Amino acid sequence: EGGIDWLARALPEEDSPRNRRGAAISPQGAGQGLGRPGALPEARLQMQRLMPAEALRIQGAHNVANALAALALGDAVGAPLAPMLHALREYRGEPHRMQTVAVIDGVRWIDDSKGTNVGATVAALAGMETPVVLIAGGDGKGQDFSPLRAQAARLRAAVLIGRDAQAIAAELQGLAPTEFTQSLEQAVQRAATLAKTGDAALLSPACASLDMFRNYAHRAEVFVAAVRNLAEQRGQVWNEGADHA
Repeated sequence: EGGIDWLARALPEEDSPRNRRGAAISPQGAGQGLGRPGALPEARLQMQRLMPAEALRIQGAHNVANALAALALGDAVGAPLAPMLHALREYRGEPHRMQTVAVIDGVRWIDDSKGTNVGATVAALAGMETPVVLIAGGDGKGQDFSPLRAQAARLRAAVLIGRDAQAIAAELQGLAPTEFTQSLEQAVQRAATLAKTGDAALLSPACASLDMFRNYAHRAEVFVAAVRNLAEQRGQVWNEGADHA
């Protein structure tokens, strides 16, 4: 509503469905309702808005779905709503999983170094609502990178590093601009040039890290340091209270 996405839940209307306006939901499925033998009565539901999706500190539509699932589970065991909503607002996510580390010149820099396989990167991209400059690549361990093609329309560009950079580029050929750098630090600098105000610069490698780093956490450390250096180059104060680890 009004351009804002909400976390919401459906509640039964208190009065009779015949006396209240609302959407009729048939628990028997489409085409089944009161007029058929054995059908359950239709229940009219109203939506209760709980909190704006943008109030979550963690990024991505898949994380919104996870938040709703957590609320449903908590509600099922009788947990009070207000503390659950407060916890969701404060939850910063697990380290290196869609963590916003900085916003520089209107570009949001996101650490998803834990995205060590294609499925994780596809989910990360699917949840983005702004154009993305993707930093990806590493040791693909024989993965099929073709699922990335379905998310190529979200990419302003892809900056690729590591052993399987060429394999990723082959799948994105003709769908999104691709560039190559020799290091993650160079990739951050190039992504900063390619990104426009309002975009996201997303490290979600779709690959393991061991061809260039000790592990995915080390890869994230290098990324965060490079973003910090970028902020200093741009004359911006590094916010130690951001969601970086």
